[in-house]
Amino acid sequence: MAGFRNLINWPTRVTWAKGDRHSGRSLPDISAMPPPARFTVQLSPVSLTYDQLMLAVCMALLGVGLLMTQSADARIGHLVHDYLFHLVLNVEAVHAALAMILLVFLWRLDYRRLIGRSMASSVPAMLVVVSLICLALVLTRLGTDINGAKRWLMLRIGSHALSFEPSELAKWSLVLFISAYAVHRGEQIRNFWKGFVPLMVVVGATSALILKEDFGTAALVAGIAVLLMLMAGCRWWHLAMLLPPALVVLYFAVWHVPYRRERLLIFMHPHMDPKGAGYNPIQSLLSFASGGFWGRGLGDGIQKMGYLPEDNTDFIFSLIAEELGFFGCMMVILLYLTLLFSGWQTGRRARDLFGKLIAFGCTAMIGLQAAMNIAVVTVTVPTKGIALPLISSGGTGWILTAGAIGLVMSVERVNRLEAGPRGGNESSGRPAPLELNLAEKQPAGAGAL
Repeated sequence: MAGFRNLINWPTRVTWAKGDRHSGRSLPDISAMPPPARFTVQLSPVSLTYDQLMLAVCMALLGVGLLMTQSADARIGHLVHDYLFHLVLNVEAVHAALAMILLVFLWRLDYRRLIGRSMASSVPAMLVVVSLICLALVLTRLGTDINGAKRWLMLRIGSHALSFEPSELAKWSLVLFISAYAVHRGEQIRNFWKGFVPLMVVVGATSALILKEDFGTAALVAGIAVLLMLMAGCRWWHLAMLLPPALVVLYFAVWHVPYRRERLLIFMHPHMDPKGAGYNPIQSLLSFASGGFWGRGLGDGIQKMGYLPEDNTDFIFSLIAEELGFFGCMMVILLYLTLLFSGWQTGRRARDLFGKLIAFGCTAMIGLQAAMNIAVVTVTVPTKGIALPLISSGGTGWILTAGAIGLVMSVERVNRLEAGPRGGNESSGRPAPLELNLAEKQPAGAGAL
């Protein structure tokens, strides 16, 4: 009976008619509380500034990278006894932790401190010098050959070996160098001999040293450098003069290198050489075909069992397509688009040239590199060894790319704090709240819930 009574919406107030309530001559006038007033709900989305949004995206991409590199390494092999320990504390996890530490450090740093009092004493100039020395050392006996490419410097400490890829340092150093050069030279950058030529010497030397072993990264660095120089104020006809020599270099770098020429010729018809130059594209397309919309499931990929080459580095997006499907691929692409949008907004809102060039250069570098990797694994362009930013396995790439994002976040943070509350939501970088009316009209005197 008590349970049945609880199911009934009993009146909350009983009013008796005038007279003796115990005489039974009049029935009680029973009335419940009035119905609740119509109300308006104001939905405010999670209020994130652009630098906080970039932090969330970077953490998400590193999380995907950790997850997929572990899945790629879960091949047939011996069973490790302390599996959970190695799953949490491994090389990739250490790299991700170092990447986040550098990101937060640069985020809290005022990016303008990197400019220096002169170009020679600036941090970007020092980084470019260090990167050029490291790139030159790669070409000597100190360089390490991995999978047929000599791109790394190896430092051995006892039984452990630490590898470093100088081209990663060089591409970010060049972005900072061009940005600082534009600030220190000012209008002189429009002068051919005093502004343009010295800058082109640095850009050309860096690109040439990278080109020796890594054509894809050299093309990426040179393309972003030209765009930055155009934004910095270089005359367009100065840059147009680079086109003829660039075409000559492209011809000799591609057509006169046997394996690059073979990749280019087999690109349109990979099935003509299924066990040679066409093997990588065919296996990558099979990964996409077998994944479908939802994928085979995390860890259930078959192509990583010795069929798909470089499944944890250059072709990790193919592994994502097989295990997480079209849905997983779209989520990864959405993360990159969010990062690009945040970086673009940061550059647009920056108040100084140095901040604008840093934001645009770092954002464009990440976006173009991601687009090139996805184009390669989907066989839209010929095969090139270029990593997917923050996802492909590689400590140098993770740490330095996260550092570049930290600098962009510093640009947003510093400019937002200096703008203050005067600019409203536009200066704070916060989205405006969304108001949703659940009633057609708010009655007079009604409360809001």
